[in-house]
Amino acid sequence: MSLIYLLKVSACTALFFAAYHFLLARFTFFNLNRAYLLLMLVLSFSIPALTIESSHEVVRSNQEAPAKIGYSNDGFTEQDAAVEQDNHMAVNWNELITYAYCSILGMLVLRMLFMMGRIQLQLRKQVRDRDGAVLWVDGQSTIKNCSFFNQIIVDSSLPAEEKNMVIKHESVHVKQWHAFDKLLVNLVTAVLWFNPVIYFWRNAIDHNHEFLADRETSKVADKKTYASLLLNLAMPCQNLAINSFSKLPLKNRIMMLYKEPNAKLQKLAYLAIIPVLMICCMAFINRKEIIVEKTSAVNQASADAPKRPNIYALNYLKSNIAVNPKARPAFNEVEPMLVIDAGHGGKDGASTALDGQKEKDLNLRAVKILKEEAAKRGIKVMLTRTDDQFLSLRDRLPSQEASAFISIHHNANSPASNQVPFGGVEVYVSKLNSNIKMAENLGAGILSKLKNLNGLEVRDSLKDANLLLLRESKVPAVLIELGNISDKKSLDYISQDKNIRRICNLILDGFVSFSQSGC
Repeated sequence: MSLIYLLKVSACTALFFAAYHFLLARFTFFNLNRAYLLLMLVLSFSIPALTIESSHEVVRSNQEAPAKIGYSNDGFTEQDAAVEQDNHMAVNWNELITYAYCSILGMLVLRMLFMMGRIQLQLRKQVRDRDGAVLWVDGQSTIKNCSFFNQIIVDSSLPAEEKNMVIKHESVHVKQWHAFDKLLVNLVTAVLWFNPVIYFWRNAIDHNHEFLADRETSKVADKKTYASLLLNLAMPCQNLAINSFSKLPLKNRIMMLYKEPNAKLQKLAYLAIIPVLMICCMAFINRKEIIVEKTSAVNQASADAPKRPNIYALNYLKSNIAVNPKARPAFNEVEPMLVIDAGHGGKDGASTALDGQKEKDLNLRAVKILKEEAAKRGIKVMLTRTDDQFLSLRDRLPSQEASAFISIHHNANSPASNQVPFGGVEVYVSKLNSNIKMAENLGAGILSKLKNLNGLEVRDSLKDANLLLLRESKVPAVLIELGNISDKKSLDYISQDKNIRRICNLILDGFVSFSQSGC
């Protein structure tokens, strides 16, 4: 479960509980309050899990001229071995926090199950008699005057009148399934153990249960007598799995017992929840923008072309001759295969963005979006990694059957260097690759499309880098830096899902253009 998701859930619970505490807790509409506490607990988990998709049409033209192949003057050489070295001293804080969270969650769930099993075991030992759902225990029993699921446990030494009031009170808990509420909120408390608000929420549900039971019991018993019994049998709250007849503190229960019911018109106060619900929806529902690209009228002649780009079987190693795509009888059309690499991963977290995100996570997010957009075009994509795992550089290299290889990265300022990296999008190739002409054609095609990007600067020429992935690849390979995560403007731009999708579509445009050229 994503820690970001849990933080959003925690924020929702804080807003919903604040509304309850300041607006609704003082009312005697106990059934409505119970419904609110349970429903908003469920919504707190549901809202951050929702995703709203919206489509955005972009009209583009395919008439732009292909980019002239050129290189910038600030190419660099990087030592690949440094990336592949095992760094046992490095601490992966994301994994450490995740393991710590899951360990505490597991312990709390086991504790709750142990507590429930222990209660059932004690009841078997201490019950003296049984009358239907009512279990009679002696005065020295550690569990008495309470209910546990559908069982009512009563002290047999109490006077008959007091026994009847205890049974009436606990019957309300059983009939209204308050045990379900307790089980749910205890599970939620285990999940959100780091959130202080959830403990107040659990107490609010417990108090509401007692208000409901007290109200029903006071209908058949004298309030003064009943209040005195509550005070006489009051005990500290020792177990969260049972509904005790009277547990400290009692101030709120006594106040609610004697409070006059609120006027029905005051139920309108519950409408104040609507703005709070809208705020949570606007703030925490995920948004996903789907970019639908349409060609302009100039290109309508190609509208009936097959959705999947035509790629022709060609051994990249044997020949650098550009094949005419119109000469279809001479070559067998093959299914497009694009290998996309999310740079770094696992113990290799690479750089850290201004907002604390790791480059490896940003890379993985980008390649997943790129794969989604490729699927819409019928382009088959294989990812070198689909989760946070470490791969050696050679394990990332694609097989010869692939059509092209793209490695996705994000730039960042290096503490060891005084040079500030380029703030926008860059495309790298390696002149040391034996098949450099093919890589240049792929890189230049992608770069020409990326120049249509608005809002983020794009390097106007290719860059040469002595990287193992580019140098040793047997298929046309490029490395793309999607932006500088040490620069606020660049990070703000690439943090938006719609902008990453726009970049991905432009990259795919370049790949399709490259593949259709017969290269």
